[in-house]
Amino acid sequence: MGDAVRRWAEDLAAWALPERITAAVADSPWATPVDVFARRADRAIAAPEGASWRRAAEALGESGSIMDVGAGAGAASLAHAANLEHLTAVDTDPSILDALVERAAALGLPVSTVVGRWPDVAAETPVADVVVCHHVFYNVAPLDAFARALTDHAGRRVVVELTAAHPVRVLNPLWKRLHDLDRPTGPTADDAVAVLREAGLDPRQERWRRGPRPPYPSFDDLVATTRRRLCLPVERSDELAEALVDMGVDPAEPRDLSADEVVTLWWQPRKAA
Repeated sequence: MGDAVRRWAEDLAAWALPERITAAVADSPWATPVDVFARRADRAIAAPEGASWRRAAEALGESGSIMDVGAGAGAASLAHAANLEHLTAVDTDPSILDALVERAAALGLPVSTVVGRWPDVAAETPVADVVVCHHVFYNVAPLDAFARALTDHAGRRVVVELTAAHPVRVLNPLWKRLHDLDRPTGPTADDAVAVLREAGLDPRQERWRRGPRPPYPSFDDLVATTRRRLCLPVERSDELAEALVDMGVDPAEPRDLSADEVVTLWWQPRKAA
């Protein structure tokens, strides 16, 4: 294991939560409701934007196939439906893939789904012209094997999107205020680039800022989602709501706390280089 790969894995491991906190609630803090993924996909379909979409579109050209790893409801891939011959979607959650299939059907797009964790399911997943993988890297160790498997399944290009810093770092002030718990700050997108280079890949990168996330149906919905992320019992909802307002959340237009600086990484597979 190289130094960059080891540092990445160690930084991710530091995000593990104390058992005293996770044992106090029934819900996993790492699960994201399907409706959150669905809203992101709907927005991407309606108004494609950003460097990741552009880099995938230029590699896809007028037609081709995409494999979307960690697909969610399809925010990274369904925006290309007009130029897609076929989409292969990989995710660990069948219910989220159902949301993607529903949206693909409405767009008249043929789609195949693979339920499982990448790269465990790589052997049963076909090669595609373009491989996209959005907001998955911070969940992955070892990252080098994950990225090599993406590369092996791409005919033209791999396009990865991730936030410049760990995406849940924005919740660190809430962890401190509501649990008196100091949380990590790493790894970062720069650390991911170091892993990719250590793995023999040559990623190019572009940093940009995305627009605000689509609003939740209500402030109560945002509080409920954030409460699960913070391992808080429902009895502390009012306390959390006050903290969110103090952090600048507008109850009249409740948007997800999120990191707005995004990094797009892209590289060619060796056979296309």
